[in-house]
Amino acid sequence: MNAKQLLGASVLALAGAAAFAQTVPAEQWVGAPIATTGGAYSRSAVTADLAASRSMMMSAPQEYRVGPADPATGAMSRVEVAADTNLWIRSGMSQVANRDSFDPSSPAYRAQMAAYQRMRSGPEYMAEVQRLQGARMQQTATAPYGAGPAAN
Repeated sequence: MNAKQLLGASVLALAGAAAFAQTVPAEQWVGAPIATTGGAYSRSAVTADLAASRSMMMSAPQEYRVGPADPATGAMSRVEVAADTNLWIRSGMSQVANRDSFDPSSPAYRAQMAAYQRMRSGPEYMAEVQRLQGARMQQTATAPYGAGPAAN
């Protein structure tokens, strides 16, 4: 009798579940399908719109822009960037800034940053630029003819 009751209850449960089960179309879950053919604009129209928005962005007055002005492309030469990096390393900032316990308000960080800024705005920067330019000129002069830019 117990087995009959268990079988009857499971049949009723399955019948009830089947009665309430409904099929839901995919559009109800994720929305209507996105058309992949035939956009509203052609490729040339989109390209022209992008160019127009870029030119408008570049000509916008500074008061309409957010943040500092964008630096001009190529504002620093490769030698100037290398000189800046060398001063960053020489001042000790590379060891202070890459620690897990980095604290920009610590006295050690402030001392290293002050040393870096003093070197960067002082004669050390120009001396490093001139040293690197001299090394680059010497390297270019000793490179074999036809070696190309890979030798520089």
